Amino acid sequence: MARKPRLHFPGAVYHVRLHGNGNQKVFLDATDRTRFLLLLQEGIEKFGHKIHAYCLMPTYLQLVIEVADVPLAKIMQQLGFRYTRWFNDWHQQTGHLFQGRYRAILISPEDFLLDLVREVHLSPVRSGIENDPMLYAWSSHRAYCGREHVLWLSLQRIFLLLEATGIRAMMKFHSYVNEGAGSQPEIDFTQGSERDPRILGDEEFVRGVLKLSRQKYQPKVSPEKIMRVVLEGYKVTEEELAAPGKNRLYAEARAYLAWLYLETGSATLTALGERLGRDVSSLSSAVRRLQLKAKKDEAVAAKFQKLMKRVRR
Repeated sequence: MARKPRLHFPGAVYHVRLHGNGNQKVFLDATDRTRFLLLLQEGIEKFGHKIHAYCLMPTYLQLVIEVADVPLAKIMQQLGFRYTRWFNDWHQQTGHLFQGRYRAILISPEDFLLDLVREVHLSPVRSGIENDPMLYAWSSHRAYCGREHVLWLSLQRIFLLLEATGIRAMMKFHSYVNEGAGSQPEIDFTQGSERDPRILGDEEFVRGVLKLSRQKYQPKVSPEKIMRVVLEGYKVTEEELAAPGKNRLYAEARAYLAWLYLETGSATLTALGERLGRDVSSLSSAVRRLQLKAKKDEAVAAKFQKLMKRVRR
């Protein structure tokens, strides 16, 4: 029976697994793993997707990827091809490195993302390589817990699910993962739903995914239009947003502006930071605070939706 086509729509979140051919090792040393992480970063810069978690095991790897306009198939094809070519050249060997094509399950992030990231980080513990996920250097766990910095790793969505930011979010995440190490996982993240093995979610989510994957993509919104909508909405100038100081109105406008940049994928926060003379980390923190506030304050959520509607016109 023919394989079903891959599902794609901007914002889709996947659990991806890629195994070595014949269970062979795909990472022999730190040099291999470092090269793979560099290729991950280059892929993000080229295709605009997000990596929420990763774990590089000796014979396989796991990724949690949120795509933008570029489909997962193109992202993984280039990643696998580039790494295989480098691996074979570096280790002076030939042949297939990976076992067929990657496995990907499109998940309902509201229901499963937090548990999925925990299980990805617990892979070294489940396999008996380490007793503590913090001791494994080749997963994103240490970055989530503040032990190292991975600038291209997207932490914000997980921290929002924990309803915390900063050090408190790191502490909550660390405790959450450690709690999971003492019990067997309740969810099999290698399987989809009964209705569709490509999708992990309830009946309503599956129907929504199948509908979205047939829709035409919305054209990307230009950063200039987003800037214009926010400036008009707040009746301020770009010069005022870029001015130093802690004016609350300007700070709020910058936070909404950064949130719209992220939500539409029109440009990076790095680009916005350079334009307004602001540090990327401060813009990212402002967005996280605003998103947390929107969960509890309907007026904040309504204002964002109003701005988004104007941006999408």
